Amino acid sequence: MMNRPYFPIFADISKKRVVVIGGGKIAARRVETLLEFVDDICVVAPQVTDRIRCLCDSGRISWKDGVYQEEVLEEADLVLAATDDAVCNEKVVEDCRERGILVNTSHKKELCDFYFPGIIRQGDLVMGICSGGMSHREVKEAREKMERALKEG
Repeated sequence: MMNRPYFPIFADISKKRVVVIGGGKIAARRVETLLEFVDDICVVAPQVTDRIRCLCDSGRISWKDGVYQEEVLEEADLVLAATDDAVCNEKVVEDCRERGILVNTSHKKELCDFYFPGIIRQGDLVMGICSGGMSHREVKEAREKMERALKEG
């Protein structure tokens, strides 16, 4: 059976609770992007980047200082597993699947229910670019070209 590409969907997640497991650079980039679209973001990690700490201190996100425990999924609508521990990420995926929560993991594209796209936003225009998890470099290059084209008019 042929693998089908993922369907690009634009959804209102503004009132959803997003839980990000992990506090490193990937988690920080994803949190930064999500802040344009959702108000309720909780990061769960024993250590976080300075940027995540700053966002927490300013009240823009919440941070649960500690390792992943299933209980953090109780009110989650969307979960990102972005730790540097594959076993932990896979446990997050398993727990989300049991609860019917959409999940993305940064370490193994085959386990993702959705991919985190390259995003371009200009006013009311929002574009998402995805390569099906195949080439982050190509997505970045395409995003940068589109951003330049939009700026040039």
